[in-house]
Amino acid sequence: MKMAGRPKIYDEEKALDNAIQVFWKMGYENASADELLKAMGIGKGSFYLAYKGGKQELFEKSITRFFSLYISDFLKGLKSAENPIETIKEFFYRMADPESLNNIYGCYFGNTIAQAVDQNLKKLAGDQQAIIIKAFTVELHRAKNFGYLKSNVSPELLASNLLNFWNGLNITRNVEKNPVKLKQLIDLNFELLE
Repeated sequence: MKMAGRPKIYDEEKALDNAIQVFWKMGYENASADELLKAMGIGKGSFYLAYKGGKQELFEKSITRFFSLYISDFLKGLKSAENPIETIKEFFYRMADPESLNNIYGCYFGNTIAQAVDQNLKKLAGDQQAIIIKAFTVELHRAKNFGYLKSNVSPELLASNLLNFWNGLNITRNVEKNPVKLKQLIDLNFELLE
């Protein structure tokens, strides 16, 4: 007779969400096992039972979870928006809001690309950003077809510029705390879309 393993006594999604906060604040390399276990509220035994690949597997799963928590809804809203450009602008203006907790520690994916030593983690984070560029490109083509986008710059290049601005703004907002100045930077960048 096969014995059942010990039942899980923790909420896996909540534990993963708490791990995301540690990784987001400290980065993959600097997040210690003790800090992760404490934030997740689990012991080493439960951790290695759930994440046989250890910290790296946890981080890989955190990237997927982060996308579903923070990016998926934005991309769904973008796809269903009558005017995609307005939806993109609203997203960037929220980044300039000092009350917004989104991206408080920078872009999760951009941080990983810049900080992680492991090339597989860099690629995984880059793949998530590639999904965002693709969504921007598709929606900017749609905006052009409906007359919302007047620019002669290709939607592909504009989409890459938006992602570049996204990554840059995540850094700038940690230096420039004045939301008015941040909004002016966003307005300047969006002149390309007029």
